[in-house]
Amino acid sequence: MKLSVGTKLLYGLGFSSRGIKDGLFQVFLFFYFTQVLGLDPALTGGATLIALIFDAFSDPLVGVISDSWTSKKWGRRHPFMFLAALPSALSIYLLFLPPEGLGQTGLFWWMTGFMILVRLSLTLFVVPAMSLGAELSTDYEERTSITSYRIMFASLMATVTIFIGYMYYFAPTETYERGLMNPAAYPKFALFCAVIIVVAIFLSTWGTRGHIPRLQVQAPTSNRITIRELLSNISNMIKLKSFKSLISYTMVVSIGIGVGTVFTTYFMEYYFQLKNTEMAVLPLASGLAGILALILAQILSKRFDKKGIVIIGTILFAVFFSAPYNLRILGLFPENGTPGLLPSYFILVLLGYLFLWMVLSFISSMMADIVDEYELHTQQRDEGLFFASLSFANKLTTGGGFLLSGFLLKWIQFPTQTTVDNVPAEAIAGLGKVGGFLLMELYLVALVFILAYPIDRERYAEIRKELEY
Repeated sequence: MKLSVGTKLLYGLGFSSRGIKDGLFQVFLFFYFTQVLGLDPALTGGATLIALIFDAFSDPLVGVISDSWTSKKWGRRHPFMFLAALPSALSIYLLFLPPEGLGQTGLFWWMTGFMILVRLSLTLFVVPAMSLGAELSTDYEERTSITSYRIMFASLMATVTIFIGYMYYFAPTETYERGLMNPAAYPKFALFCAVIIVVAIFLSTWGTRGHIPRLQVQAPTSNRITIRELLSNISNMIKLKSFKSLISYTMVVSIGIGVGTVFTTYFMEYYFQLKNTEMAVLPLASGLAGILALILAQILSKRFDKKGIVIIGTILFAVFFSAPYNLRILGLFPENGTPGLLPSYFILVLLGYLFLWMVLSFISSMMADIVDEYELHTQQRDEGLFFASLSFANKLTTGGGFLLSGFLLKWIQFPTQTTVDNVPAEAIAGLGKVGGFLLMELYLVALVFILAYPIDRERYAEIRKELEY
């Protein structure tokens, strides 16, 4: 079934909530707790990992519950999507509002506790909504289009979040020449983000409710699932070669994403020493790339198989993301403070994100195809379980990347609560090694796993034909 652009826009809009969270966590959260509040980087990484592990294990639970949920009026997914709005907003606001005088232990548990609440609340929306995306269409190409809208909104709103933060909430003042060091700005910014999250989730959930009647035919007859049934479903899922290939690929890439996420602010603030306005402009590359990826993914999906696109796309985003650091190490990148630095950095980051967002769109589309293969073998549909597993793999290994980042910061002996002038040259050089060779190698290793993915356009057509027979 082909969906209207309006439906896909409303569906994708809800993932603005994920983009806002990603923008906050990618640029501001780790920096806030380490550089502004003085929490030890290893403790910060540990808090992030604990929250991600908790969140990762909650994903399958939410997915399974939504798979087995029944409601004539609201279907399987929408009750959980509505429920997510207010808790997500409140927990994000409180995360950036720790009381004074907590000390290292208090800050660690405050960060851990509210990160768990943020991620759990958003899981109530994200996992059912991802599952809904797989249910909206069985068309091989249309599924990629649907996931592209989702990726586009998430990437665009992450960019908007970062841009607004730098330009308005963390603008330099007489007291804080480097706006990110202003502790009073973080709670105000978090409140702004919380309001947008509530609106986005509600509009998306309300706007897609009209599709519930035609999806309800896939609903189960009971709200309950036994442990034996769950274990059997997981066993059947893991047996699929396509599932193991996709999950393994996702896990390796996610480790790199986790490291890159934590180091983003360090790269901009210390390695390239960008000005506040430049740090606001650079993330626009991600949002622009999300829009371009939406267009490119739909064009490529009509001409090539998803697996081939993922392979080429992975090579390209690995090369482009690492290029600024590798070129700097080789003495081929513009020096800090020169006119060519920002344009060169922007273009390479734009190209990296373009292929990353495109690849992630195809990965979600491929997972939807695997659900059909699973149905062929088991005569049941468990979109929630599959997309929760994808989210589980992503979060668990991203958390590993976050934890690894804390140790990498210690390994390069990067100081806390310091200015650019006081950072040792060896620590600055260490940032370049992390952003360059290390991340590129992580991304390229993932290719080993995606090579085994067996579903192409012809095989998918066979699966659909057998299911409809």
